[in-house]
Amino acid sequence: MDGPRSLSPTREQQRFAINKVVEASLKSLHQIWGEMGIDESQKKARGDMAVEHVRNLMGDMVKEEENMRNKFAKTVEDFTEQLNQLCLELALPHVKMAGGLTMVQQEKILRAKVETMTKEKNDRVSKYKELHARDLHLCESMSTTPYYVPSGSVPTLEQLKELEKHVNASQGEKDKRHAEFVSTKQKIVDLYNSLENDPDTSFGRDLLCEEDDTFVLSLPNMETLKSLHEELQKKNQEMKKEAAGLWDHLKALWNRLETPDIDREEFELNKEGHSKSVIAALRAEIETCEQLKFQNMQKFVLGIRNELVTWWDKCYFSQEQRNAFKHYTDDLLYSAPEDFTEQLLDVHEKELSKVQEYYNRRQHILEKIAQREKLFKEMIVFDEKASDPNRFFNDRGGKLLQEEKARKKLMKELPKVEEEVTETVLKWENENNKEFLVHGMRFPQYTVKQWDDFHLHKEEQKQSRLKARAKQTQDEMLFGSKTVLNTPSKRRVPTATTPLRTPLKARKVDHSSVSIKVKVDYSCKHMKTPLATSSSRKRRSIRLMKKAATERKATTSRRKSRESFSHTTVSSEDHGSTTLASTGTYNDFASGLSKPNCRSSVVPSGILFPLNKR
Repeated sequence: MDGPRSLSPTREQQRFAINKVVEASLKSLHQIWGEMGIDESQKKARGDMAVEHVRNLMGDMVKEEENMRNKFAKTVEDFTEQLNQLCLELALPHVKMAGGLTMVQQEKILRAKVETMTKEKNDRVSKYKELHARDLHLCESMSTTPYYVPSGSVPTLEQLKELEKHVNASQGEKDKRHAEFVSTKQKIVDLYNSLENDPDTSFGRDLLCEEDDTFVLSLPNMETLKSLHEELQKKNQEMKKEAAGLWDHLKALWNRLETPDIDREEFELNKEGHSKSVIAALRAEIETCEQLKFQNMQKFVLGIRNELVTWWDKCYFSQEQRNAFKHYTDDLLYSAPEDFTEQLLDVHEKELSKVQEYYNRRQHILEKIAQREKLFKEMIVFDEKASDPNRFFNDRGGKLLQEEKARKKLMKELPKVEEEVTETVLKWENENNKEFLVHGMRFPQYTVKQWDDFHLHKEEQKQSRLKARAKQTQDEMLFGSKTVLNTPSKRRVPTATTPLRTPLKARKVDHSSVSIKVKVDYSCKHMKTPLATSSSRKRRSIRLMKKAATERKATTSRRKSRESFSHTTVSSEDHGSTTLASTGTYNDFASGLSKPNCRSSVVPSGILFPLNKR
């Protein structure tokens, strides 16, 4: 039994309290028993019963507390087991309790940890169920395998992360396949409609009849869908090419038969596209034209000849290559109708097909050559415009600037196109082990010759202009200068017939833009007086010209054999203008300045040399 010193204060207080309660209760019991007159034996018996009752009561209380202690121990044990199991399921390290903890503290800590881990377990399981359900739906729609997580276990955080990543990737793949499916299906439907065809496979029928959501977006189905689309595209291209060929054939037949435009337009009505009905109608019309062909054999043969020339030009055939077709002769144009036989038509059609096949095999090269030829011709046009002296006086709205920009752009583009065509031609020659001829020459030689011809032509034009200019200079030295200026002016002022009225108007007239032409006949009978702004100068010039006319009569007979005219334009200081006309040779004219022979040769110094005063 513990000594008094080992008792805790709480226990000591409880002991005194219990003793006090028992003492008070015994005192009350003995008082009651005394009042009742109970003897001592009965008091002892009853007191023993009370003591037994208290003993039993305390024993029951101790048992209850022992049961509670055992329950706590059991709870601690259960929580410990649960915690260890949760750590195992959640792949977490085991929890170790600190030493010195009471049973109540252990139970409280273990309970909290078990509740926390149980919540985490439930959250993982709930998230897994959600992701797993989405994964199953996506895998079902795309016919793929779900993400594997061991059954009966709680997924780890890493597994949940990988599963979520897998589900997101599957969702993106499904969206991509669904978008591709919707787009491809629409294209397939459009192709079926344009071709006027019905699906001939169960896959195609299911594709058009079922809803989009019921289509399984599996890889085999997507491949089948893609193959169906490619097959229809190929068929569409074939029918498109067939329709284009039928149209070309039909139009060629129409041209040869000279079918009226109204009949052509009537047939072309509602014949758009390349569906089965359009192709059937084209074939029927071609068959009808073929029947008419034999009734118009001559027209057909001549029509094919014209087409041959067009295709020869497109293929850049030389004359030697064209002459290889011996049936193309000018004598055929004057042949009798009975000479145009079916055999002759067949020969021409074969030659036309041969040339067309030649073009189709080299179309990508010939189109580039045609582009280069177009640029070269444009370059020649720009060069001719640059050689035109009138271009500066016909510029309206910046036309010259626009032409210069276009010319520079063309001169940059032309070498690039030539280089590209040359590379393409050389590559073709290496692949086919044969020469690619343009007008009977290899393309590099053809371009060199074309540039040489261009520069030679420019040089010939230059020499021609130099010769013309030299001849003009020689003629002017022999016969005098001409009144008509070779260099055009942007604005020509009409010949003045009356003197300018006001000084303001006179200042607006340019010295170099106004000229008065005076035509003088050899006998000086029809003489026009020079214009002047001053009346005194006019009267003086009239007197001088009368005097000159009188003196010239003596030399008239000597100059009749060398009659010619020369015109010289003079601008006066006061912005008037006078044209001097003289007869005779250049030497006579030069001598006439010192010794006038007619009125037109005598000019006042103020009129002839007005700029010297400046």
